[in-house]
Order: sequence, then C-alpha cells, then structure tokens
Amino acid sequence: MDLNTAVLSYPHSNNLGDPIQQIAAEHWIGNPKTESIDREALHLYKGPKIKLLMNGWFMENPTHWPPSPQIVPFFISFHLNPAVENKLLSDIGVAYLKAHQPIGCRDLYTKNRLEQKGIQAYYSSCLTLTLNRSAFVSPKTQRKGILVISPFERLVATAAPLGNQNNSFLQKAVERAKRPLQRKRYHKAMKYLTDYLAQTEETVAWTSQLTQGEHTTEHERRNAAEKQLQAIAKAALVITSRIHSALPAVAFGTPVLFLSDGLEHPNQKSRFEGMESLFPILKSSELNQWIGREYRFSSEKANHLERFEKEKKNFLKIR
Repeated sequence: MDLNTAVLSYPHSNNLGDPIQQIAAEHWIGNPKTESIDREALHLYKGPKIKLLMNGWFMENPTHWPPSPQIVPFFISFHLNPAVENKLLSDIGVAYLKAHQPIGCRDLYTKNRLEQKGIQAYYSSCLTLTLNRSAFVSPKTQRKGILVISPFERLVATAAPLGNQNNSFLQKAVERAKRPLQRKRYHKAMKYLTDYLAQTEETVAWTSQLTQGEHTTEHERRNAAEKQLQAIAKAALVITSRIHSALPAVAFGTPVLFLSDGLEHPNQKSRFEGMESLFPILKSSELNQWIGREYRFSSEKANHLERFEKEKKNFLKIR
C-alpha cells in the first residue's frame, strides 16, 4: 500500500520563509492530499506510517531529534543549524542520517559537516528553486518596480542567535553592548541602499519577511507568504538579505541582489555557502557597482532543477 505523503509545517514561526518552503514542497510533490507535520514535533508523530519530505533548517529544539519511527524521511535541501549540530550529530543522530542517506543538503556547509561524520551527502540547493512563476502570476504579467525585502533586519535584531534559546546572562550582556555599533552599521548600510535606489527611475516597495505579529494564525501567515511570492514574481528587481526571498526570485527569473550586512555570524554564513553561484552576494557598500549594470542569471539553476526532477521520482517510489 502506498504511504501518504507529508511536508513540514511551522505553526509557531513568524518568518514567511518557512511557509514559503512549505509551499515549495507541496508544489514539488504535486499531491493535493499532502499532510503536514510540525518540524519541531516530529518525534511526537504517532499516526500511520508516512513519508515526509525533509527540507529546510533543522532545528530549534535538538532534543526532539530524531523523528518518530512512523516517519519515513526523504532528505533534500536539508540545512544543519550550527548552534545545535553537535546534538543533531550525536551517535544516535548520525546513525539516523546514515540509515536514510544520501542526504540532499541545501548548502555546502551542511554537506561538508555530514561527510565529516561519514554520512553520504550531496549539494541539492533549496527546493524553493522549483517554484514556478506561473503558479503565482499570469505569464503575461510584466515585471515592474524594485522590491526591497528585509535588507538589514539582523543589524537591529535583539533576538538570540538562531537555535540558541538559552543564552547565558553574559551572552545577553554582550548582545546589549553590541547594539550601539549595530545601529550605526544599520544606518550606514541603509544610506548606501537609499543612495543606490535614488539612482533608479523604478518605483520602490519595501516589505519584511517577518510577520511581526500582524498575522496571528498559521492560515494568515500562509496567505501572507503567497502574497510575498506574488510580489516577487511581479518585481523587476528584488533586494534582500533573506534566502527565501532571494531563491524564489531566482526561481521566477526575477533579478536579485543579496545583501550580506549583518550575516557574519557562523549560524548565518553557513546557510548560504554555495549560493553565490545563484545570485550576487554583496555588502551594501558595493551596491554602487551595480548601478546600470545588466544582470545575468547563472546556469546553475538548471543543473539543480534536473537533480530535483530525478529526486522527485525517487521520493514518489517510496512505498
């Protein structure tokens, strides 16, 4: 009997990048009966045996790893959070990944770390590259305007680093001490960006990848993610520091400039290792080099899409 299929869900996330990844997974599978399971509660699943597409960032709570034995995982576009990798790559964690290898990795950092543990891995890039523009706008829709999405939020963020929810008092004090310098960097970076935008005749729209509390339900966040994808598909250029705004832009053929200001922490840098072949990664101070410059996409996207098609067949074969 064929197993039901499932994708990851993110019921408590305020980051639209999460439902965007879920949307990409659902579109890739192409099954309207696909179920969803909370990424942070995979160990609690007790339903019928189910095959689950494992794509995205893992994870907030490593004590919830590995998943339930009722889940048959298919690893593709998997990212290992450096803050918790020692727990995810414990003896039990390594054995679990080896049992389901090869592991398709969203970035080269994850691929290299898994291979260091003797786990078969390959670089798949992100499943959001498979998103189809025609699913969100009419093929005749003309691209207009510059869409700026969350360019420097991490320079003003006060939250703990990703995956580190138990910061010590000393760590929190260090973060507070850094804030004046971060604010200075933020204002400087924003000036570079506004100076760049002043050189264009395109209309400019600003938005965030974070919902900031205005979308309180999972359904509302899903709708907001759909609208964000539509906006990316309509834009003539996307400027962002968010991976899951940049990669859908590449998928849609929308030019994108990826700003790396505030992404120096290993937890952040690890996430886009290998993606420099898909879009320009630059500091805000380098934006002036792109004034009037024509942008050409890398051929790497086609290579990833070919691999994704092959992997889809392997996923659908699971019985």
